[in-house]
This record gives sequence, C-alpha cells and structure tokens, in this order.
Amino acid sequence: MPNRQTRKTESSDLLRLFLTFWLIFLAHRHTAEAVRCKIPYNRVQENYCYFVADEEPLHTSFHNFCYQDKRTSRVCVDSEEEMHLLAQHLHEMGYPDGTKFWSAGHRWPGDNRFYWNYFGRARPMNYTNWASEEPTPQMGRNCLILTLSGNELLMSSESCYTRAVDICEQSLADSDSRSVIH
Repeated sequence: MPNRQTRKTESSDLLRLFLTFWLIFLAHRHTAEAVRCKIPYNRVQENYCYFVADEEPLHTSFHNFCYQDKRTSRVCVDSEEEMHLLAQHLHEMGYPDGTKFWSAGHRWPGDNRFYWNYFGRARPMNYTNWASEEPTPQMGRNCLILTLSGNELLMSSESCYTRAVDICEQSLADSDSRSVIH
C-alpha cells in the first residue's frame, strides 16, 4: 500500500513541476514578444524600432505616413544616444548627408516652443540638437525637420510643406512614462 501512495505523490509533484515550468515559459515568451519590433520595423540597438518610408519624400507634413499607414508616431528623438544611433542607421540604409526627414516635432501658432506631437498629444522635448540659428521665430515654420549631417541629425524649423522622408517609431518603452502637456 505505501508504494501506491508514493507513486501518486510523485505523479502529483511531477505534474505540479511541469505546470510551473510551463507557466514560466509562457510568461517569458510573452515578455520577449512584448519588446520585439513589429514587422516591418528595424530594431536599432536595444530600445529603438524604426521604419523609414522608402517612398518618394512626402510633399507636406499633413500626409503622415506613420499614422495613416502604420498606426504609429513619427520619430521623437529623446536623447543624444538615440540621435547618433538613428543617424548611423540612416547612413547604413544609404541616405546621404543633407537628406531631410519628418519628425513628430511641431509648434502651435503663437507659441515659439516645439513639442513632440505624440499621437495628437504634446509632450515636452527633453533633448534638442538644433542647427545654428534654429529654431527660427518665424511663424509658418511650425514643423521640425531632421537633416542628416555626418553622425548626427540636425533639427530645424521648416514649413510643413517641405519635402521630407517619414521616419516612424515604435516605442518599446512604457509610453505612460512620457509626460503629456496637451
């Protein structure tokens, strides 16, 4: 009789152990998938996923490829590290110096400050890399363009009717951690 009870306990322990490992596996798999870049985004380093629209440059900022076609935001450059990584990535893709790219940067009429327009919500810029004599206070230049120059992207205020290439960004960070103004 004791032998039968031991087998039952061993089976129960094995089942419990199997279920524990299975749950750990599923939790790990879900976590790993949560930080992957969606197709067709390219992972750049550990924390950044970008998709560069390889079509003709867009004629205006108002055709937002990222939002309309990809349901993501245009790029928000939040650090010097991200700026250098993105510039290197664009050079590796074959974009020459002087190429202009749309960003999520925007200012509202009557306000000289630029904000990241992140899915229609404004959030402050905690990093900038303005070209010399930028941003201009001239109204009508309310969109922020990134221009590839060496190993960096220079920011400039431009007309929203400037021709530029879209860079879409998939955030791998907790989006709730970004403070929103509007």
